[in-house]
Amino acid sequence: MTPERCVFHSRTTHNADADELHPLSALERTDPRAFAAAIAKYDDTPERRRLRETWIPVLEATWTGVVFLSPIQPHAIREAWRAIAGVELPAQEFWAIPVDDLGPAVVFDRHLSSTGDPIDPQEIEVLDVAAYRSRDETTPRNARWIDQLARAGKRGAWFNGTPHILTKGPVPLHSAEVIDWRAP
Repeated sequence: MTPERCVFHSRTTHNADADELHPLSALERTDPRAFAAAIAKYDDTPERRRLRETWIPVLEATWTGVVFLSPIQPHAIREAWRAIAGVELPAQEFWAIPVDDLGPAVVFDRHLSSTGDPIDPQEIEVLDVAAYRSRDETTPRNARWIDQLARAGKRGAWFNGTPHILTKGPVPLHSAEVIDWRAP
């Protein structure tokens, strides 16, 4: 498997033994405790509370009705935190999922709308699986965000300022590999 042809998703205790990844909204039925823990992260600000019902153009789904995947190789995010903020992030595993295993998906790159606001359709494009290649370095927006946090003595979401691959799922994991972001 080549990382350039993969999308990435954090591997957690909740999905470590999964056969496939499902949107957050599916957990409400299948694992109410995991759902409650995950949905609670949207309760900290009014903008993030609005995210739950944010509509994803093209996919015709809400924010909690899609699976979020990263086109940025995880080691690139870890290296950016080390180089920019001087922070050594702890070990973290990710699913490396062949992009060919995804169903219909879009690339969401928020740069016109704000968190919690409706997504501008110009921020969404259909994923071209044939042309897809993951990135082995973070985006300039993510690097600026890491720098701002570091200057303020804070930490935050790893993938802020990066595009995301969104799909309604489920995302099969039968061909996925587990990787740690310490290794490129």
